[in-house]
Amino acid sequence: MAKKFYAYFLENENRYGVVESWDECKNIVLGKKARYKSFPTKQECETWLTEGANYEKKSELKKEIKKTLTEGIYFDAGTGRGIGVESRVTDVQGNSLLHFNSYGYTPNEFGNIHLGKEKTNNYGELLGLLLAIDIANKSGYKHVYGDSNLVIYFWSKGIFKRDKLPLETVELILKVTELRKEFEKNGGSVEYISGDYNPADLGFHK
Repeated sequence: MAKKFYAYFLENENRYGVVESWDECKNIVLGKKARYKSFPTKQECETWLTEGANYEKKSELKKEIKKTLTEGIYFDAGTGRGIGVESRVTDVQGNSLLHFNSYGYTPNEFGNIHLGKEKTNNYGELLGLLLAIDIANKSGYKHVYGDSNLVIYFWSKGIFKRDKLPLETVELILKVTELRKEFEKNGGSVEYISGDYNPADLGFHK
């Protein structure tokens, strides 16, 4: 197999470089706002970086990252279909798992939970986490992943402003917080993954 070099540029850190393996590149860019591309020579990498690290597509590298994702349960929410908020929960291959949920939600024709236009996208992400943990518990998985910083790092840890949110959202936050505590107590984890690589990603925010 021909050797490849990988150029990367971390946009928020204004940091860039060249590495000699995909694993190195993946570990640097995963979960960050980054641009990256593979070339057959180091010189081509350096040229691409000096010219601004611009490119049209990175679909092949996204596929490479997705091949290395951990087995687990993934969740997301989106509004781009034009019918309001939808929540999605999948396995690592992107197959919907919502028909396994214990809360009586019925998936629509796309395999998602349709919440309508009265709910916010954040509410959809929160519900997605609830159902993801529920399904993880039922299927024996210990890892849950999503791309919502708000839900993962704040709401599901009980960090929120009660007087700024609708009662229904507050009630769901409290339910998710307790479920997450129990899940982690039993060895589970809830972790962030970039929407670029999330198998459950609805693609509406791109």
